[in-house]
Amino acid sequence: MNFSFSLIRIGCSSSEFYFCRMITIHKKRFVIHLILLLSIAILLSMLMVFSSKENLSVDVLPEFFLQTASSIFLLLAPPVYFNIYWLIPNFLVKKKYLMYGIIVIALVAIWGFVLGYGEPWMDRNWFNEPNEEPNYGVGIIGTVLLLIITTLLHIAYRWFIQLSTIKQIENDQLHLELSSLKNQINPHFFFNTLNNLYALSLEKSDQTPSVILKLSEMMRYTIYDCKEQEVSLEGEVTYMENFIALQKVRHHKRGVITLKNDIRDTNIKIAPMILIVFIENAFKHGFDLLDKEAFINISLKNEANVLHFYIENNFGTTTEKHEKGIGLENVKRRLALLYPDTHELKIVRNETLFSVHLKLYV
Repeated sequence: MNFSFSLIRIGCSSSEFYFCRMITIHKKRFVIHLILLLSIAILLSMLMVFSSKENLSVDVLPEFFLQTASSIFLLLAPPVYFNIYWLIPNFLVKKKYLMYGIIVIALVAIWGFVLGYGEPWMDRNWFNEPNEEPNYGVGIIGTVLLLIITTLLHIAYRWFIQLSTIKQIENDQLHLELSSLKNQINPHFFFNTLNNLYALSLEKSDQTPSVILKLSEMMRYTIYDCKEQEVSLEGEVTYMENFIALQKVRHHKRGVITLKNDIRDTNIKIAPMILIVFIENAFKHGFDLLDKEAFINISLKNEANVLHFYIENNFGTTTEKHEKGIGLENVKRRLALLYPDTHELKIVRNETLFSVHLKLYV
């Protein structure tokens, strides 16, 4: 509805919208280039005035401006625009190098004549300048230098635009991938938590209301706070404490769970839901599968700009390897994307002990 209205307002039907848009773009480009060339003409005119010892007067500025503008628009701009907007897109970009070279040689030969003979003629007949002998060689050299300089600048500009476009595409893909990875975390955790809550409801435990409250706080954290690229470490630790408290309610007879928090700087920011995956993994592949004497030890501390996270847990001899599964692979991928050169992850698996040491340079 709004799209159709905007087309009618600018006087274009839907079939003509592309052409109207192209006309608008070309008009804008024309105005920008016109202003740029006029600015160059004014600057060169002022330099000519100040460099002329005989005619050091503002009165001669209009004449110098007309002379400079005429040379720019009539002698210098045509071969440049012909090369940039027709030769380069149609031949050089399409790798038709031989054809491009032939046309450029012809252009140099023709426009060298125009430049070598046109400049003296304009000065003599339009601006009453002293007679200057036409020089075809000077015209050839001037045309060659003009084409080389503007071609290199244009190629550099196209290269920069191409790199910017590629970078933007990579950033968009990165955000999509991170969003997808983050969305995989929430179901993985909440299915486990809902199972815990279901078990408590069957037992008609008095702890059910507090569990529901903690679960509500955790859901609020994941839904709202985790939308940001970074969250406070304090919020992440609170989330982990709630998670561990819920697990203790269900597995209080299986073993011991400890969390040692030695964080001194509570203003540290980290990516959300990075640390919890290792804790979930410890429960899933260790604590949940042992009937007794299970343990999970977790410690957090920061030194200067380094955050240390360490977790270890025991597991049974029949437990499958921790490295398998969506949890660890997910967090490894997120660490590679978010902290490509600013993290160290060491995972050690012995016969009955699994440990993770993560360093984040924050």
